[in-house]
Amino acid sequence: MSATEASPPFVEPYPGYAAENKGPTILGVTSAMTLLGIVFVAARVYSRVISMGKIYLDDYITLFSITLCVIYVGLAGAAISHGGGRHLDTLSPEDVKKALYYTVISFVPGVSSFTIPKFAVVVLLRKILNPGRAHRMVMWVVSVIYGLLAIGMLVINFAQCTPARAQWLDAPGKCWDRQITVDYAMALGIYSVLFDFYLAIYPTVVLFQLQLNWRKKLALSSSLGFGYCAGVITCYKCYTLSGLLEVVDFTYTVDDVVLWTNIEANCVIIGACIPCLYPLIRKLFGNSALGGTSGPTGGNSKSGGGYRGNTGRTNTVVTIGSYAKNKGRSRNKSISQLDTINDMDADSKYIILEERSFHCSTAELTEPDAVAANVQNEHRKPERVAKPDGW
Repeated sequence: MSATEASPPFVEPYPGYAAENKGPTILGVTSAMTLLGIVFVAARVYSRVISMGKIYLDDYITLFSITLCVIYVGLAGAAISHGGGRHLDTLSPEDVKKALYYTVISFVPGVSSFTIPKFAVVVLLRKILNPGRAHRMVMWVVSVIYGLLAIGMLVINFAQCTPARAQWLDAPGKCWDRQITVDYAMALGIYSVLFDFYLAIYPTVVLFQLQLNWRKKLALSSSLGFGYCAGVITCYKCYTLSGLLEVVDFTYTVDDVVLWTNIEANCVIIGACIPCLYPLIRKLFGNSALGGTSGPTGGNSKSGGGYRGNTGRTNTVVTIGSYAKNKGRSRNKSISQLDTINDMDADSKYIILEERSFHCSTAELTEPDAVAANVQNEHRKPERVAKPDGW
């Protein structure tokens, strides 16, 4: 064929092939999920501010994670603007390069966005469930292994081709067998599923052992166990990884992975935020939210009987949120396996559970009320159930 001879016209394998475009759907869904994640993170931060007066490490982790989601959607949008979501052989060579470039780069914030928020969940569970030393070690070992696996995925993402630019056809080079990358991504996905289910099952088991009314028990276990949803989504994302083997039509097949990576990340972030939203729920719906009573004492006078149920049996006051300070706190094993308030130097509000003889209510106490509750508890001997060693 001479240089002046025209190239053969493109022939569609089937009618409508050239018009197929998953880009708008993917951009719409990822944008909506990220916006929903932003709403939950904002609600979490506001709840912490109105209840604790400041935000803490796990709050910063969720803020950083949702920022990664925003960056990820931005890079995915850039790839879509150059043909991501369309069949590769319908794009110009320049668009192919740019679509592949932004897709490959987007995996950095993408993988990080579903990895990092899991550490916020671990920090939260560590605070409110107070596991034994052995269990804490298991939690952090599992978390560190997961983090290292995720870092390995990011390294492989760029090391699989030499030079790395060969991945987006910007330079000649040599690449590994793509099966290696897919197998590693599958291993990371399986570990992520197990990690999600662990973070969901652990609080569910603990909470269902408490003496709470069924509505509050279900609400708390569901909020702390949102990892079930993330785990199921990760399972499906692993199924879509086979699309990465389709090197011939990479711009069309990889977008399923792009979509489910973002959905997984936002589900983990939302799951990390839900347990912290009670102060906001109480502010909007009052003390009766989640089955609580209309007042901190459940109808009993704060000065005349304090936190004693109708039978005269003393109730245990336990936290279900972060502490304002560490100074002066002594931790007692309570009937609910959560932490008893005993912080005489704290100067902010507490989110607490009151375990009563007939029912349980949820309330928010200021520092003087918390101190008064603990003084009354110290003069009584509530029934306690021994916590198994290590758990």
